[in-house]
Amino acid sequence: MKFVYYLFIFGYFKDNLPKTLLSITGISLGIALFVSTQINSWRAEQSVLDQMIGYSSEKFIGRYVANNQNQGAKDSFLEEVESHIPENIRLEPEFQTKGTFSLTKDQIQSIPVIGKDILLSSQIMPLSKEGKGQIPKYFISQSLSEKLQLQTNKTNLSICEKEISIQEEDFQIIPTEGIFLVMDITRLQSLCNQKNQITSIWLIHDENSGAKSSLENTKSPDWIYESKELILERAGIALGSLKINLTIVSLVSVLISFFMVSNMFTGLYLSRKREFGILLSIGTNKTSNFLLFLVQAIVIGALGGIVGILFGIFIANTNFLTTVNTITDINQIRSYRQIPISIIISGFFISVLGSILASIYNSYKTFQILPIDLIRERDVSKSIFLLGLSNQKTFILSTLFIIVGTAIGLISFAKQILPGMLGVGLVILGFVMLNFLCIPYLIQLLDKLLSRFHFPPAAEIGLKEIGIEPWKHGLTASTIMLSTSLVFTLTSLTNSYERSLIRWVDGENKSDYSLINEKKLNSGEPGVPVSLFETLSTDPHFSSVEPFYIDSKFIVNGKYYTLHVFNFTSNYNKNDLIVSKNLCFLDQICKGNSITINTELNSRVSMNIQDEKDHFFSERGTIMMDYSYFQKNFKIKYLNSIRITKNKKLSEKETTDLLQNITKNFDLKYINQTELKKLYMEGMNQVFSILDTLKISALIISILALTTSLVYFIREKSQLLAGLRAIGMDSFQMFQMIYCQALFLVSFGIFSGILNSLILSPIVIFGINRNAFGWILDFQYPLSLVVKLPILIPLITFFICLVPFSFLKQMKISKELKYE
Repeated sequence: MKFVYYLFIFGYFKDNLPKTLLSITGISLGIALFVSTQINSWRAEQSVLDQMIGYSSEKFIGRYVANNQNQGAKDSFLEEVESHIPENIRLEPEFQTKGTFSLTKDQIQSIPVIGKDILLSSQIMPLSKEGKGQIPKYFISQSLSEKLQLQTNKTNLSICEKEISIQEEDFQIIPTEGIFLVMDITRLQSLCNQKNQITSIWLIHDENSGAKSSLENTKSPDWIYESKELILERAGIALGSLKINLTIVSLVSVLISFFMVSNMFTGLYLSRKREFGILLSIGTNKTSNFLLFLVQAIVIGALGGIVGILFGIFIANTNFLTTVNTITDINQIRSYRQIPISIIISGFFISVLGSILASIYNSYKTFQILPIDLIRERDVSKSIFLLGLSNQKTFILSTLFIIVGTAIGLISFAKQILPGMLGVGLVILGFVMLNFLCIPYLIQLLDKLLSRFHFPPAAEIGLKEIGIEPWKHGLTASTIMLSTSLVFTLTSLTNSYERSLIRWVDGENKSDYSLINEKKLNSGEPGVPVSLFETLSTDPHFSSVEPFYIDSKFIVNGKYYTLHVFNFTSNYNKNDLIVSKNLCFLDQICKGNSITINTELNSRVSMNIQDEKDHFFSERGTIMMDYSYFQKNFKIKYLNSIRITKNKKLSEKETTDLLQNITKNFDLKYINQTELKKLYMEGMNQVFSILDTLKISALIISILALTTSLVYFIREKSQLLAGLRAIGMDSFQMFQMIYCQALFLVSFGIFSGILNSLILSPIVIFGINRNAFGWILDFQYPLSLVVKLPILIPLITFFICLVPFSFLKQMKISKELKYE
């Protein structure tokens, strides 16, 4: 029996290598996208977590955090904490700030700079003992060392507005992921003029045991205790929506792959049906046939999974796809190279399980084969789909799925995308059922229509073959439908974001120009001096000068939000806050509520929320504060930008000349309203670049599906095609037959995909997107792409047919017509 398995599976692979490679490629593309997005998602979460806890060790159990993270709090609190903790817990004080260094002439990299007691730190001390007996000035991560090596042997690092020089002999490398620098805490305090100030106190277990019950008893108005579990939960919340959406995006690609695989297994069954009959004739049983087909599916799924995992790791490590949002640092994410084994196992499991599910129907059909099938031309069964339900019942059921799916998908439920995904699944299932139902009727309609004209007989043969086997070709059409629907739905989503973003910029920023620090733009750090704003605000050459400040990691009640600071208009109370409508929707922080915020100048302050407004910026929610009120509670030296409205008395050239002089003196750049929109668009495109990759992947998979379907058609109908060639059908007529088949399937699949996307797009935008991020976009559908399809479809079909036609050209008539 082992020999039969070997000949059946590996013998087929050997004799049909191109078709096998097409099948494995289809699976691997879907799995590669799943693995790469999951790796990037994990790295994004890990980078946020590491920045929260300062690249901590496994023995870290919690920390005390100063309410004022910019200046810290007095280290005298250390003695009070130490008097309340067990002996098996060690305290490690830390002072953390940010440093910057120049990557290129026009780009600055921002990194965490961590001050520690080197002698106490379990993370640093074991490494320093292995050195030459002298503790180095700095400890840097592996990724930072690689970046510094791109520079000269000497690097200038800016910390607390002071320049320090780092030479190669001054530092030691820590084999830890992330981009950061560690130095002695007293030296860092001195650099930042924050003597005896610390920003956090780590609690480290020296043993596995420990009484956590006494840790939270130490109270202070300047400090708050955070357990490791709380920090992990906060990191999960910060990237929760991002992770969920990445998972959905990648699984949709996997779904398209397995639609193709199911279609491939249908062709595989039809081409090998005679072999199963032969096996039954020589003594095997139905169960053996079932297992034989299933094992072949598992082998193909396993090979596709392995290739997909390797390709996914390659994509992740080449930074072809990068997970980006408003709280993740793209450079930090790229510094991680570790790959969780759970992602690899998940990718392989999905690949094998998907292959089993995709092949289970055809495996069951092999169980039903009888030896008499050897002499049958084709199956006599009329049952096409869904357990032999009548066409009328199938139509009613599919319509019901679409209606119910649409209703469920549009349910508004904050932070819950399950209703939307269920709705999407039901709508897709309904359309797939309609595809199987519609194909035979469309073929009959086309046959009647074409019979009135002089239409090539070869084309009619190709179309009738589709009508005879609607299950097989319905799967191909459904794969194309799903890919088309995905492309149009995601394009609709990105176009809607683009239109909404432009509307938001027009509404929020009515100034003519913005002064920015281009070098610090990529790091998200403010770089426009407050002193410059104060000077310009009294300059009569400008009609108005407004400050703008962003903090993308503004913590309220242990959660990350985005803070925007600017001048409120006169109809708002400057001592109250405004929140975005999506913040109210997601976290129920709404008009009339109050929130308590840790401030630098006044400790904890309760602030009232006076209004809500549409604010298209942060997926977690935005808090808006007037600049005058911000100054009463926080200290800042730099703004993100200064918004300038030109004086009507000055010409455009006079205004730009003034701005040029300012930018030269302060190493800044001025941009107009159009350039500002372009800047926001670039940021949005970076976030949505993964969707573009998914669209390309979906199109490739659907092309492979159709190509594979046509190749299996040639293999299954080899005797019929050889007979047609023997009686005089030339190569052009053969190409006509294949082309008409492909043209029908592509046209039908794309048209079905457009209808499907017209329903899925509103579900994604007004259901899933609203529930995940809390905002409603300006709906846009890519009609311009629909208009181009009449030109694109014939061209795409022509190129798809080239590969199957090459197989047909290689067919030998004498070999195919020689009966066994």
